[in-house]
Formats: sequence, structure tokens, C-alpha cells
Amino acid sequence: MASESKFDVERFNRWAATYDQSWAQRWYFGPLHSAMISQIAGDAVVDAPKCILDVGCGTGRLLRTAAKSWPLARLVGVDPAEHMVAEARRLTAKADFHVAHAEELPIPDATVDLALTSVSFHHWRDQPRGLKEIVRVLVPGGRLCLADHVTPGSRLLEPSVRSLKDIKSLMRGAGLEVLGQRRLWVRFMIIVLASKK
Repeated sequence: MASESKFDVERFNRWAATYDQSWAQRWYFGPLHSAMISQIAGDAVVDAPKCILDVGCGTGRLLRTAAKSWPLARLVGVDPAEHMVAEARRLTAKADFHVAHAEELPIPDATVDLALTSVSFHHWRDQPRGLKEIVRVLVPGGRLCLADHVTPGSRLLEPSVRSLKDIKSLMRGAGLEVLGQRRLWVRFMIIVLASKK
């Protein structure tokens, strides 16, 4: 989960060395990542993905969780914080990582079966453009699983936090079909599963 603004990138770079030891990893991101994988696995149409991309990958924790369900998949992560990417490379064997923003993915067209993003969407500089980039790299019928904050309280602290209605509208505008959603933690978090049309 690293972010896109210069201030946030610098903050995540400073945090990178101890990020995986934080309480948030055990009590927040661990359960969230498990719920995301469960949501994807519950989609009966999904075959085992050959390539999984995590946008805003931080130290690679979500990719490591995904690899437990799909051990043969190629793992790719992108994050704008270079120190987070360095930690991801150190902690995640057999994965490719790139320092990049969601809006400029260094990934070839139609090569990703499953794209993930966990609590980074509200940090993106240009959410519609980032979603279009994900659609570009997804294979036809490829899936996106997005998890992010959706509460009004979060919106006061972070203006780019979207409502579920806004997220669905942005996804449709980018060429994605929303397949389902799941709320977590008293409606604090939403997981949305979508497919490239």
C-alpha cells in the first residue's frame, strides 16, 4: 500500500524497513488480503491466473498471500516508493517489481490475468487513468480486485476516498464490469471484484 503524492512516497520510503513489522500488517492488512483472495477464489469463472499484478504493492505482502493460492503464477508488483520496492524484492522471491505509478504501468498490453490493489486507490493521482492502465494490461476477461476505504469519515481526512457508487462508476468508465462487492469492518472497507469487458 504505498501512495502517489510526493509527500506520501517519501513517508513510505522512510517506513519501508519496518513496515512489515507494524501492527497494521498483522491486524489490518493480513485479514484484508485474505478476504480479497477469498473474494477472487469465490468467482467460479476464474481460472488459476498465470500473471498477478499488485498496483501499490508496498513490500509485496499481498503478492506473497496470493502466491499461496496460485503458486505457479508469475508475480509482478509496482509501487512509486523505491524503498518499498527494495523491501519487496528482498522479501518476495520469484517476483518482478518496478518503481512506477498506477497511471504509468511498465507492463505490456493484455498480459495480466489478475490485478490487485489494496488500500492504495485513494492515493492515486488520477484514478480514471490508473483504472484504464489496469484495463490495458489485463487480458480479455481478466479480473481486478480493488480494496479501499469508503466511509464518509475517511473522505474528510483524504478527499480522494470514493464512495462505492463512485468506484463502480469509475470502473465502468474504464471498461470494467463490476461482478460483486463485499464490505468489511462495519462498512469501513470495500472489496470490489471486476472484469475486463
